[in-house]
Amino acid sequence: MTSSKNAHVFLWAIPRSLSTAFVRSMESINNVAIFYEPYASSEHYGPEGRYILYKEGFSPEMKYTFDGVKAILEDSSLANKCVFVKDFGYAVHKRYDKIAKGYTHSFLIRHPIKSFLSLYNGIASAGDENVDGILASYLSDDLGYKELWELYCYLENEDGKKPIVINSEDLLNNPKEVLEKYCRAVGFEYNDDLLSWGSKPKVEWDVPQTRAPLELKYNWAVNSTIPGGFRKQLSKPIPSIEELPNIVQECVVKSMPFYEKLNALCQ
Repeated sequence: MTSSKNAHVFLWAIPRSLSTAFVRSMESINNVAIFYEPYASSEHYGPEGRYILYKEGFSPEMKYTFDGVKAILEDSSLANKCVFVKDFGYAVHKRYDKIAKGYTHSFLIRHPIKSFLSLYNGIASAGDENVDGILASYLSDDLGYKELWELYCYLENEDGKKPIVINSEDLLNNPKEVLEKYCRAVGFEYNDDLLSWGSKPKVEWDVPQTRAPLELKYNWAVNSTIPGGFRKQLSKPIPSIEELPNIVQECVVKSMPFYEKLNALCQ
């Protein structure tokens, strides 16, 4: 296990899995540098992306090439810092050679009904008429869960050990216990400040400029962040699949087999 003085950690997730709230928690790790979705930024805002969010009037951020992100995350300037990188598994699909070396890997999952419904509702709340179309254009080819499972299998084989997997439901129900175990597993030093945060970040995140107008429109980070912090609570019941919009039902059905594989690995 890497020393907590300089542990470098990836959290691989799927959209709408409480991963941004997890980032807010990690702000309280001592001497931490936070990178927010650098590979997903390459996919959505960089010159090599497969899932460009701006189809017209888009100027790619040249910083976010896949080799560029790898170089940033491997830079020697980070050697004496803790580093926490939150990203999506689909962003490195079939690009595993671009993943930065020297990191401990971890995974955060959420039931597909909750994650896809949350994404759908976020788009709908912005007032867009073509919610189905926007959702489909945002999602990766295999919807995120399949890519996340394949990434897990790759990293387990590459590193010779099983990455820790956390279900967001367990995090909501037992935040202190889950975060303590997580920190032990990845090499961070736990403290109770990880359970709470204020309205402003405690440390500056590395995040692309192009993301700002989309944040304003869809409130992705705001809507996915639990106000004030984690408190032990019972998570909300999972809706019945029959109650969901058709496109959400389709996404859930395709994703469930891979969610179930990852959920069986939760520790």
